[in-house]
Amino acid sequence: MKVVIFSTNINLIDRYNKFLLDYNYELITDHDALIIAAQKENIVVLMCIDECITDLDSYLAPLIDLESYIMILDPVPNYDMGKKLISIGIRAYGNLMIDDTHLEEAINSVMDGNIWLYPEFINETVRRMSYQVNPKTVDEKLNILSQREKEVAHLVIEKLTYNEIADKLDITLRTVKAHTKNIYDKFNVKNRLSFLLLFNG
Repeated sequence: MKVVIFSTNINLIDRYNKFLLDYNYELITDHDALIIAAQKENIVVLMCIDECITDLDSYLAPLIDLESYIMILDPVPNYDMGKKLISIGIRAYGNLMIDDTHLEEAINSVMDGNIWLYPEFINETVRRMSYQVNPKTVDEKLNILSQREKEVAHLVIEKLTYNEIADKLDITLRTVKAHTKNIYDKFNVKNRLSFLLLFNG
């Protein structure tokens, strides 16, 4: 699947041109040309929110209708904007200054048909979600984990942040992230929100 950089920002273009060398990509600076490209094939569109010069819904709707996979990068991402963008059909929302590792993860995730959101958005969604756990089934489901992973998983289920888990277990944040990656891999989920949904209800 082709990745299209939709931007007129020289600094962004320079950065993404270097980063996307391993991808099939194209630079487009005109909205009409972008629509034409989307009519020819399914594309991943990587764009800054500042490029949406008119109403977001009407600006993005033609691309969404053409089943383009839109990734919006925002200089100051926030929960309400992320919620709005996801509701209208974009596939990824994150910080404009996203590091290369996360950008690659986001592009690959979107190409696989998934939605990708920056970590703080997921944390805020977890914080706001109405959540009830059935204690009888939790331990049974967690049997596939090591003892330490179970401890971490229980704290994730209690909706503690990774920093809070590190403090509570007296381990480093890096160790918490390593444990949660193993936990999510074992449950075949991508992130803590997907993991929590396995235990909701």
